[in-house]
Amino acid sequence: MKRLFGWVAVFLLCCTYLPAQVVQEFCVGQANCIPDRMEVVFDSTGNSALTLADGQATFDVTVQTATVSAGVQGWSYGLAHDGDSFSIADSACAGAGLDYLCGTEAEAALVNPFFNVSTRVGPAQNSPSGFISAVVLSFIAPATLPTGQTNSLAKLTYNVDAVPDASSLIRLADDELSNNGPTVALNITVAGEAKLPETLVHAEVSPPGAAAEDCANGVDDDGDGDVDCDDADCADAANCEVVPVGAYGFSFGTDGDGQTVINMSNAAPALAFQLGVSVGEDTVSFSGALGTDANRLVELLIPDSLGGSHDVNNGLTVGAAAAAPGEINGIVRGSAIAGFEGGDFLAFDLAPLVGGPGFFVGYVSDLDDDANQIPATADGASNQILTVSAEAPPLPVEDFFRGDADGNGRINVADAVLIIQVVVGNLNAVYNCPDALDANDDGSANIADAVPVLRWVFQRGAALPAPFLGCGADPTDDDLGCEESSATCAAG
Repeated sequence: MKRLFGWVAVFLLCCTYLPAQVVQEFCVGQANCIPDRMEVVFDSTGNSALTLADGQATFDVTVQTATVSAGVQGWSYGLAHDGDSFSIADSACAGAGLDYLCGTEAEAALVNPFFNVSTRVGPAQNSPSGFISAVVLSFIAPATLPTGQTNSLAKLTYNVDAVPDASSLIRLADDELSNNGPTVALNITVAGEAKLPETLVHAEVSPPGAAAEDCANGVDDDGDGDVDCDDADCADAANCEVVPVGAYGFSFGTDGDGQTVINMSNAAPALAFQLGVSVGEDTVSFSGALGTDANRLVELLIPDSLGGSHDVNNGLTVGAAAAAPGEINGIVRGSAIAGFEGGDFLAFDLAPLVGGPGFFVGYVSDLDDDANQIPATADGASNQILTVSAEAPPLPVEDFFRGDADGNGRINVADAVLIIQVVVGNLNAVYNCPDALDANDDGSANIADAVPVLRWVFQRGAALPAPFLGCGADPTDDDLGCEESSATCAAG
Protein backbone atom coordinates (compact mmCIF):
# COMPACT_ATOMS: atom_id res chain seq x y z
CA MET A 1 0.00 0.00 0.00
CA LYS A 2 0.97 3.59 -0.51
CA ARG A 3 2.94 5.01 2.42
CA LEU A 4 2.54 8.77 2.24
CA PHE A 5 3.24 11.04 5.15
CA GLY A 6 1.74 14.53 5.42
CA TRP A 7 3.99 17.23 6.83
CA VAL A 8 3.50 18.35 10.40
CA ALA A 9 4.95 21.34 12.20
CA VAL A 10 7.72 19.32 13.82
CA PHE A 11 9.55 22.31 15.15
CA LEU A 12 6.64 23.43 17.31
CA LEU A 13 7.43 20.58 19.70
CA CYS A 14 4.48 19.00 21.43
CA CYS A 15 6.03 18.95 24.86
CA THR A 16 5.75 22.01 27.11
CA TYR A 17 8.05 21.78 30.11
CA LEU A 18 6.77 23.47 33.23
CA PRO A 19 8.19 23.44 36.73
CA ALA A 20 6.68 20.50 38.63
CA GLN A 21 5.22 18.70 35.63
CA VAL A 22 5.55 17.94 31.96
CA VAL A 23 2.46 18.55 29.84
CA GLN A 24 2.21 17.15 26.30
CA GLU A 25 -0.40 18.03 23.71
CA PHE A 26 -0.80 14.55 22.27
CA CYS A 27 -3.25 14.70 19.37
CA VAL A 28 -4.32 18.26 18.57
CA GLY A 29 -6.26 18.46 15.32
CA GLN A 30 -6.47 14.73 14.62
CA ALA A 31 -9.83 13.23 13.69
CA ASN A 32 -9.69 10.59 16.45
CA CYS A 33 -8.66 13.07 19.19
CA ILE A 34 -10.90 13.34 22.27
CA PRO A 35 -10.73 16.03 25.01
CA ASP A 36 -9.84 13.52 27.75
CA ARG A 37 -6.56 13.84 29.68
CA MET A 38 -4.32 10.99 30.85
CA GLU A 39 -1.88 11.73 33.66
CA VAL A 40 0.47 10.28 36.24
CA VAL A 41 0.24 11.67 39.80
CA PHE A 42 2.15 10.91 42.99
CA ASP A 43 -0.09 9.70 45.80
CA SER A 44 1.89 11.63 48.43
CA THR A 45 1.59 15.02 46.69
CA GLY A 46 -1.62 14.65 44.69
CA ASN A 47 0.09 16.14 41.65
CA SER A 48 2.72 15.25 39.07
CA ALA A 49 5.80 16.44 40.97
CA LEU A 50 7.78 14.77 43.74
CA THR A 51 11.05 15.69 45.44
CA LEU A 52 12.56 12.65 47.11
CA ALA A 53 13.37 12.81 50.79
CA ASP A 54 16.79 11.72 52.00
CA GLY A 55 16.78 7.94 52.30
CA GLN A 56 13.34 7.54 50.70
CA ALA A 57 12.98 3.92 49.52
CA THR A 58 9.65 3.90 47.65
CA PHE A 59 6.95 6.14 46.23
CA ASP A 60 3.43 5.44 44.94
CA VAL A 61 1.86 6.72 41.73
CA THR A 62 -1.62 6.55 40.21
CA VAL A 63 -2.35 6.59 36.50
CA GLN A 64 -5.64 8.37 35.91
CA THR A 65 -7.82 10.06 33.31
CA ALA A 66 -9.94 13.15 33.41
CA THR A 67 -12.81 11.49 31.55
CA VAL A 68 -14.87 13.77 29.32
CA SER A 69 -15.99 11.25 26.68
CA ALA A 70 -18.95 8.97 27.34
CA GLY A 71 -18.61 5.26 26.62
CA VAL A 72 -14.98 4.59 27.61
CA GLN A 73 -14.72 0.77 27.46
CA GLY A 74 -10.97 0.27 27.67
CA TRP A 75 -7.50 1.69 27.21
CA SER A 76 -3.86 0.84 26.68
CA TYR A 77 -0.64 2.73 27.43
CA GLY A 78 2.95 2.40 28.51
CA LEU A 79 4.87 4.03 31.37
CA ALA A 80 8.61 4.51 30.85
CA HIS A 81 11.06 5.24 33.66
CA ASP A 82 14.77 5.42 34.41
CA GLY A 83 15.69 1.78 34.97
CA ASP A 84 18.98 2.71 36.64
CA SER A 85 17.21 4.63 39.41
CA PHE A 86 13.80 3.01 39.82
CA SER A 87 12.02 -0.34 39.58
CA ILE A 88 8.35 -1.30 39.92
CA ALA A 89 7.37 -3.37 42.96
CA ASP A 90 5.07 -6.40 42.81
CA SER A 91 1.38 -5.59 42.58
CA ALA A 92 -0.40 -5.58 45.93
CA CYS A 93 -3.68 -6.61 44.29
CA ALA A 94 -5.11 -9.81 45.73
CA GLY A 95 -7.91 -10.40 43.21
CA ALA A 96 -7.20 -12.79 40.34
CA GLY A 97 -6.53 -10.89 37.14
CA LEU A 98 -6.59 -7.50 38.87
CA ASP A 99 -2.86 -6.78 38.84
CA TYR A 100 -2.22 -3.07 39.56
CA LEU A 101 -5.96 -2.25 39.26
CA CYS A 102 -7.14 -2.77 42.84
CA GLY A 103 -8.43 0.33 44.58
CA THR A 104 -9.15 2.15 41.31
CA GLU A 105 -12.26 3.24 39.44
CA ALA A 106 -11.10 0.77 36.78
CA GLU A 107 -11.58 -2.09 39.24
CA ALA A 108 -15.03 -0.81 40.27
CA ALA A 109 -16.15 -0.68 36.62
CA LEU A 110 -15.01 -4.21 35.71
CA VAL A 111 -17.74 -6.65 34.73
CA ASN A 112 -16.83 -10.29 34.02
CA PRO A 113 -15.64 -11.43 31.61
CA PHE A 114 -12.99 -8.71 31.38
CA PHE A 115 -9.43 -8.47 30.08
CA ASN A 116 -6.40 -7.02 31.86
CA VAL A 117 -2.74 -7.24 30.89
CA SER A 118 -0.89 -4.92 33.28
CA THR A 119 2.73 -5.86 33.84
CA ARG A 120 6.27 -4.65 34.31
CA VAL A 121 8.58 -4.73 31.31
CA GLY A 122 12.30 -4.18 31.12
CA PRO A 123 15.48 -4.48 29.10
CA ALA A 124 15.49 -8.26 29.58
CA GLN A 125 12.21 -8.32 27.64
CA ASN A 126 13.54 -6.28 24.69
CA SER A 127 11.90 -3.12 25.94
CA PRO A 128 12.97 -0.03 27.90
CA SER A 129 12.22 -0.22 31.60
CA GLY A 130 8.59 0.47 32.36
CA PHE A 131 5.03 -0.77 32.63
CA ILE A 132 2.31 -1.61 30.11
CA SER A 133 -1.41 -1.86 30.66
CA ALA A 134 -4.19 -2.95 28.30
CA VAL A 135 -7.67 -3.20 29.78
CA VAL A 136 -11.13 -3.99 28.41
CA LEU A 137 -13.79 -3.41 31.07
CA SER A 138 -16.17 -5.94 29.56
CA PHE A 139 -16.47 -7.88 26.33
CA ILE A 140 -20.26 -8.10 26.54
CA ALA A 141 -21.86 -6.03 29.33
CA PRO A 142 -22.15 -2.24 28.90
CA ALA A 143 -19.35 -1.36 31.35
CA THR A 144 -17.82 2.12 30.94
CA LEU A 145 -15.99 4.70 33.02
CA PRO A 146 -18.14 7.48 34.49
CA THR A 147 -17.80 10.85 32.77
CA GLY A 148 -17.19 14.26 34.28
CA GLN A 149 -14.69 13.05 36.87
CA THR A 150 -11.13 11.83 37.31
CA ASN A 151 -10.92 8.03 37.06
CA SER A 152 -7.95 6.09 38.40
CA LEU A 153 -6.72 3.33 36.08
CA ALA A 154 -3.77 1.73 37.91
CA LYS A 155 -1.71 2.05 41.09
CA LEU A 156 2.02 1.31 41.22
CA THR A 157 4.76 1.39 43.82
CA TYR A 158 8.26 2.32 42.62
CA ASN A 159 11.43 1.29 44.44
CA VAL A 160 14.19 3.89 44.62
CA ASP A 161 17.18 1.75 43.69
CA ALA A 162 19.56 4.70 43.22
CA VAL A 163 18.90 8.39 43.74
CA PRO A 164 18.97 10.09 40.31
CA ASP A 165 21.48 12.89 39.73
CA ALA A 166 18.83 15.09 38.12
CA SER A 167 15.09 15.23 37.66
CA SER A 168 13.66 12.11 36.02
CA LEU A 169 10.31 11.39 34.38
CA ILE A 170 7.70 8.70 34.90
CA ARG A 171 6.50 9.15 31.34
CA LEU A 172 3.38 8.02 29.49
CA ALA A 173 4.64 6.21 26.37
CA ASP A 174 3.05 5.45 23.01
CA ASP A 175 4.26 2.57 20.81
CA GLU A 176 7.50 2.26 22.78
CA LEU A 177 7.20 -0.49 25.40
CA SER A 178 6.48 -4.15 24.74
CA ASN A 179 6.15 -7.49 26.49
CA ASN A 180 8.14 -9.61 24.01
CA GLY A 181 5.78 -8.60 21.22
CA PRO A 182 4.46 -5.50 19.44
CA THR A 183 4.85 -2.19 21.22
CA VAL A 184 1.74 -1.07 23.10
CA ALA A 185 -0.09 1.95 21.68
CA LEU A 186 -1.49 4.67 23.91
CA ASN A 187 -5.20 5.02 23.26
CA ILE A 188 -8.66 5.00 24.83
CA THR A 189 -11.43 2.78 23.45
CA VAL A 190 -14.70 4.71 23.13
CA ALA A 191 -17.76 2.86 21.80
CA GLY A 192 -15.56 0.30 20.07
CA GLU A 193 -13.23 2.82 18.42
CA ALA A 194 -9.63 3.69 19.31
CA LYS A 195 -9.30 7.34 20.32
CA LEU A 196 -6.36 9.50 21.48
CA PRO A 197 -6.42 11.65 24.63
CA GLU A 198 -5.82 15.30 23.85
CA THR A 199 -3.38 15.85 26.72
CA LEU A 200 -0.81 13.79 28.60
CA VAL A 201 0.72 14.84 31.92
CA HIS A 202 3.96 13.02 32.79
CA ALA A 203 5.33 12.88 36.35
CA GLU A 204 8.69 14.30 37.41
CA VAL A 205 10.84 12.96 40.26
CA SER A 206 13.54 15.26 41.66
CA PRO A 207 16.45 14.23 43.89
CA PRO A 208 16.72 15.55 47.44
CA GLY A 209 17.92 19.12 47.83
CA ALA A 210 18.69 21.54 45.04
CA ALA A 211 19.15 19.66 41.79
CA ALA A 212 21.92 20.68 39.41
CA GLU A 213 20.84 21.94 36.00
CA ASP A 214 21.30 19.37 33.23
CA CYS A 215 22.19 21.58 30.29
CA ALA A 216 20.82 19.34 27.52
CA ASN A 217 17.56 17.70 28.63
CA GLY A 218 14.89 20.38 28.10
CA VAL A 219 13.93 20.39 31.81
CA ASP A 220 14.27 23.08 34.50
CA ASP A 221 16.17 20.73 36.82
CA ASP A 222 17.03 23.24 39.55
CA GLY A 223 13.65 24.98 39.55
CA ASP A 224 14.94 28.50 38.90
CA GLY A 225 12.75 29.09 35.85
CA ASP A 226 15.61 28.82 33.31
CA VAL A 227 16.05 25.75 31.12
CA ASP A 228 19.31 24.33 29.73
CA CYS A 229 21.48 26.99 28.06
CA ASP A 230 19.26 29.83 29.35
CA ASP A 231 20.42 28.92 32.87
CA ALA A 232 23.51 30.79 34.06
CA ASP A 233 24.82 27.50 35.50
CA CYS A 234 25.30 26.27 31.90
CA ALA A 235 27.48 29.15 30.71
CA ASP A 236 30.53 26.86 30.42
CA ALA A 237 28.72 23.80 29.06
CA ALA A 238 30.13 22.56 25.75
CA ASN A 239 26.72 22.45 24.09
CA CYS A 240 25.99 26.04 25.13
CA GLU A 241 28.93 27.70 23.41
CA VAL A 242 27.96 30.34 20.86
CA VAL A 243 28.61 28.95 17.40
CA PRO A 244 29.05 31.37 14.50
CA VAL A 245 26.42 31.17 11.73
CA GLY A 246 27.77 29.22 8.78
CA ALA A 247 29.27 25.75 8.39
CA TYR A 248 25.79 24.28 7.95
CA GLY A 249 24.65 22.46 4.84
CA PHE A 250 23.41 19.34 3.05
CA SER A 251 25.27 17.23 0.49
CA PHE A 252 24.62 14.13 -1.61
CA GLY A 253 26.65 10.94 -1.76
CA THR A 254 26.25 7.25 -2.51
CA ASP A 255 26.60 4.18 -0.31
CA GLY A 256 28.20 0.83 -1.10
CA ASP A 257 25.03 -0.33 -2.84
CA GLY A 258 24.90 2.70 -5.11
CA GLN A 259 21.93 4.26 -3.33
CA THR A 260 21.75 8.02 -2.84
CA VAL A 261 22.56 9.21 0.68
CA ILE A 262 22.12 12.66 2.19
CA ASN A 263 24.80 14.09 4.48
CA MET A 264 24.60 17.06 6.83
CA SER A 265 27.30 19.38 8.11
CA ASN A 266 26.51 21.10 11.41
CA ALA A 267 29.04 23.05 13.45
CA ALA A 268 27.05 22.54 16.68
CA PRO A 269 25.07 19.49 17.84
CA ALA A 270 21.73 19.51 16.01
CA LEU A 271 18.28 18.51 17.20
CA ALA A 272 16.43 18.51 13.88
CA PHE A 273 16.47 19.21 10.17
CA GLN A 274 14.05 19.66 7.30
CA LEU A 275 14.79 19.56 3.59
CA GLY A 276 13.30 19.09 0.15
CA VAL A 277 14.90 17.34 -2.81
CA SER A 278 14.00 18.00 -6.44
CA VAL A 279 14.60 14.95 -8.67
CA GLY A 280 15.42 15.40 -12.34
CA GLU A 281 16.29 12.92 -15.06
CA ASP A 282 20.01 12.95 -14.28
CA THR A 283 20.49 14.98 -11.09
CA VAL A 284 19.05 15.61 -7.67
CA SER A 285 19.19 19.02 -6.01
CA PHE A 286 18.08 20.49 -2.71
CA SER A 287 15.11 22.80 -2.85
CA GLY A 288 13.01 24.84 -0.44
CA ALA A 289 10.10 24.97 -2.90
CA LEU A 290 8.46 21.58 -2.19
CA GLY A 291 5.51 21.04 0.09
CA THR A 292 1.91 20.02 0.59
CA ASP A 293 0.66 23.39 -0.69
CA ALA A 294 1.89 26.95 -1.15
CA ASN A 295 1.39 27.69 2.54
CA ARG A 296 3.45 24.68 3.68
CA LEU A 297 6.68 24.82 1.72
CA VAL A 298 9.49 22.96 3.48
CA GLU A 299 12.48 25.24 3.95
CA LEU A 300 16.05 24.00 4.13
CA LEU A 301 16.72 24.31 7.84
CA ILE A 302 18.92 22.88 10.64
CA PRO A 303 17.97 23.80 14.25
CA ASP A 304 20.89 23.37 16.64
CA SER A 305 20.91 22.47 20.33
CA LEU A 306 21.38 26.11 21.33
CA GLY A 307 18.00 27.17 19.99
CA GLY A 308 19.38 28.60 16.75
CA SER A 309 17.94 27.78 13.31
CA HIS A 310 20.32 27.78 10.36
CA ASP A 311 19.19 28.52 6.82
CA VAL A 312 21.43 26.38 4.62
CA ASN A 313 20.68 27.65 1.11
CA ASN A 314 24.37 28.46 0.64
CA GLY A 315 25.62 25.10 1.86
CA LEU A 316 24.24 22.70 -0.73
CA THR A 317 25.49 20.31 -3.41
CA VAL A 318 23.96 18.80 -6.53
CA GLY A 319 24.22 15.04 -6.92
CA ALA A 320 23.69 12.37 -9.55
CA ALA A 321 20.21 10.86 -9.46
CA ALA A 322 20.37 7.25 -8.34
CA ALA A 323 16.70 6.70 -9.10
CA ALA A 324 13.82 8.29 -10.95
CA PRO A 325 11.00 9.74 -8.78
CA GLY A 326 8.69 6.82 -9.50
CA GLU A 327 11.31 4.36 -8.25
CA ILE A 328 11.88 6.03 -4.87
CA ASN A 329 9.90 4.08 -2.27
CA GLY A 330 11.22 5.26 1.07
CA ILE A 331 13.53 7.36 3.19
CA VAL A 332 15.66 5.47 5.73
CA ARG A 333 17.64 6.81 8.68
CA GLY A 334 21.36 7.16 7.99
CA SER A 335 24.13 5.99 10.30
CA ALA A 336 24.21 9.26 12.28
CA ILE A 337 20.61 8.89 13.48
CA ALA A 338 19.86 5.15 13.15
CA GLY A 339 20.33 4.65 16.88
CA PHE A 340 17.61 7.19 17.74
CA GLU A 341 14.76 5.19 16.16
CA GLY A 342 11.87 4.67 18.55
CA GLY A 343 12.35 7.99 20.34
CA ASP A 344 12.69 10.36 17.38
CA PHE A 345 10.41 11.68 14.63
CA LEU A 346 10.88 11.04 10.90
CA ALA A 347 8.27 12.00 8.28
CA PHE A 348 8.54 12.22 4.51
CA ASP A 349 6.33 12.78 1.49
CA LEU A 350 7.38 11.10 -1.76
CA ALA A 351 4.75 12.85 -3.89
CA PRO A 352 4.59 16.52 -2.84
CA LEU A 353 1.70 18.45 -4.36
CA VAL A 354 3.90 21.53 -4.88
CA GLY A 355 7.43 21.68 -6.31
CA GLY A 356 7.81 18.04 -7.38
CA PRO A 357 8.81 15.62 -8.63
CA GLY A 358 10.89 14.89 -5.57
CA PHE A 359 10.33 14.52 -1.85
CA PHE A 360 10.58 16.39 1.42
CA VAL A 361 11.66 15.21 4.88
CA GLY A 362 11.23 16.42 8.46
CA TYR A 363 13.21 15.03 11.38
CA VAL A 364 13.52 15.65 15.15
CA SER A 365 16.13 13.62 17.03
CA ASP A 366 14.46 13.34 20.44
CA LEU A 367 10.81 13.21 21.48
CA ASP A 368 11.21 10.92 24.50
CA ASP A 369 13.68 12.74 26.77
CA ASP A 370 16.69 10.59 25.82
CA ALA A 371 18.70 13.74 24.96
CA ASN A 372 19.55 12.42 21.49
CA GLN A 373 21.52 14.94 19.43
CA ILE A 374 23.09 14.72 15.99
CA PRO A 375 26.79 15.24 16.75
CA ALA A 376 28.64 18.34 15.58
CA THR A 377 30.92 17.95 12.56
CA ALA A 378 34.45 19.22 12.10
CA ASP A 379 35.50 21.28 9.07
CA GLY A 380 35.02 19.25 5.92
CA ALA A 381 33.20 16.44 7.72
CA SER A 382 29.52 15.48 7.64
CA ASN A 383 26.90 13.19 9.21
CA GLN A 384 25.10 10.64 7.05
CA ILE A 385 21.50 11.41 7.96
CA LEU A 386 19.37 9.71 5.28
CA THR A 387 19.40 7.00 2.64
CA VAL A 388 17.02 7.26 -0.31
CA SER A 389 15.59 3.78 -0.84
CA ALA A 390 14.92 2.85 -4.47
CA GLU A 391 14.54 -0.90 -4.21
CA ALA A 392 11.33 -2.36 -5.57
CA PRO A 393 9.00 -3.05 -2.62
CA PRO A 394 7.65 -6.58 -2.21
CA LEU A 395 4.26 -7.17 -3.76
CA PRO A 396 1.61 -6.99 -1.05
CA VAL A 397 -0.77 -9.80 -0.32
CA GLU A 398 -4.08 -8.28 -1.39
CA ASP A 399 -6.67 -10.72 -0.02
CA PHE A 400 -7.57 -11.12 3.64
CA PHE A 401 -10.64 -11.76 5.84
CA ARG A 402 -11.20 -8.89 8.29
CA GLY A 403 -11.42 -9.99 11.92
CA ASP A 404 -10.36 -13.59 11.18
CA ALA A 405 -7.34 -13.53 13.50
CA ASP A 406 -6.84 -17.30 13.59
CA GLY A 407 -7.31 -17.70 9.82
CA ASN A 408 -9.92 -20.48 9.94
CA GLY A 409 -12.51 -18.63 7.85
CA ARG A 410 -14.96 -18.12 10.74
CA ILE A 411 -15.62 -15.25 13.15
CA ASN A 412 -16.08 -16.10 16.83
CA VAL A 413 -14.94 -15.23 20.34
CA ALA A 414 -11.54 -16.86 19.72
CA ASP A 415 -10.75 -14.17 17.15
CA ALA A 416 -11.48 -11.38 19.64
CA VAL A 417 -9.27 -12.95 22.30
CA LEU A 418 -6.45 -13.56 19.80
CA ILE A 419 -6.59 -9.95 18.54
CA ILE A 420 -6.03 -8.66 22.09
CA GLN A 421 -3.32 -11.18 22.91
CA VAL A 422 -1.40 -10.35 19.73
CA VAL A 423 -1.56 -6.55 19.98
CA VAL A 424 -0.41 -6.51 23.63
CA GLY A 425 2.40 -8.95 22.90
CA ASN A 426 1.26 -12.03 24.80
CA LEU A 427 1.08 -14.16 21.64
CA ASN A 428 2.55 -14.11 18.15
CA ALA A 429 0.19 -13.56 15.23
CA VAL A 430 -0.94 -16.78 13.51
CA TYR A 431 -0.03 -15.16 10.17
CA ASN A 432 1.48 -11.79 9.29
CA CYS A 433 -1.53 -9.66 8.28
CA PRO A 434 -2.16 -6.61 10.53
CA ASP A 435 -5.07 -5.65 8.23
CA ALA A 436 -6.97 -8.76 9.35
CA LEU A 437 -6.61 -7.69 13.01
CA ASP A 438 -7.91 -4.17 12.26
CA ALA A 439 -11.55 -5.15 12.78
CA ASN A 440 -12.88 -1.56 12.90
CA ASP A 441 -10.76 -0.47 9.88
CA ASP A 442 -9.35 2.63 11.58
CA GLY A 443 -5.83 1.97 10.28
CA SER A 444 -4.46 0.63 13.56
CA ALA A 445 -4.51 -2.81 15.20
CA ASN A 446 -5.19 -2.44 18.94
CA ILE A 447 -7.42 -3.73 21.73
CA ALA A 448 -10.39 -1.72 20.46
CA ASP A 449 -10.63 -4.11 17.50
CA ALA A 450 -11.93 -6.91 19.74
CA VAL A 451 -15.14 -4.99 20.48
CA PRO A 452 -16.77 -5.00 16.98
CA VAL A 453 -15.96 -8.72 16.63
CA LEU A 454 -17.78 -9.50 19.88
CA ARG A 455 -20.68 -7.24 19.02
CA TRP A 456 -21.11 -8.99 15.67
CA VAL A 457 -21.15 -12.45 17.26
CA PHE A 458 -23.15 -11.80 20.42
CA GLN A 459 -25.09 -8.52 20.16
CA ARG A 460 -26.42 -8.45 16.59
CA GLY A 461 -23.83 -5.82 15.85
CA ALA A 462 -22.97 -4.29 12.51
CA ALA A 463 -20.94 -6.22 9.97
CA LEU A 464 -17.21 -5.46 9.99
CA PRO A 465 -15.92 -3.30 7.13
CA ALA A 466 -15.03 -5.09 3.88
CA PRO A 467 -13.55 -7.54 3.21
CA PHE A 468 -15.74 -9.46 5.67
CA LEU A 469 -17.27 -12.94 5.65
CA GLY A 470 -14.89 -13.78 2.84
CA CYS A 471 -11.49 -12.85 1.45
CA GLY A 472 -10.85 -9.70 -0.55
CA ALA A 473 -8.74 -6.56 -0.96
CA ASP A 474 -8.77 -3.64 1.48
CA PRO A 475 -10.69 -0.68 -0.01
CA THR A 476 -9.15 1.62 2.63
CA ASP A 477 -5.79 3.31 1.97
CA ASP A 478 -3.89 2.98 5.27
CA ASP A 479 -0.44 1.99 6.53
CA LEU A 480 -1.43 -1.58 7.38
CA GLY A 481 -1.08 -4.48 4.99
CA CYS A 482 -0.59 -8.20 4.67
CA GLU A 483 2.71 -9.97 4.19
CA GLU A 484 1.07 -13.39 4.46
CA SER A 485 -2.37 -14.83 3.68
CA SER A 486 -4.38 -16.90 6.11
CA ALA A 487 -4.77 -20.59 5.28
CA THR A 488 -8.36 -19.87 4.23
CA CYS A 489 -7.52 -16.99 1.86
CA ALA A 490 -4.46 -18.76 0.44
CA ALA A 491 -6.62 -21.76 -0.45
CA GLY A 492 -8.83 -19.51 -2.55
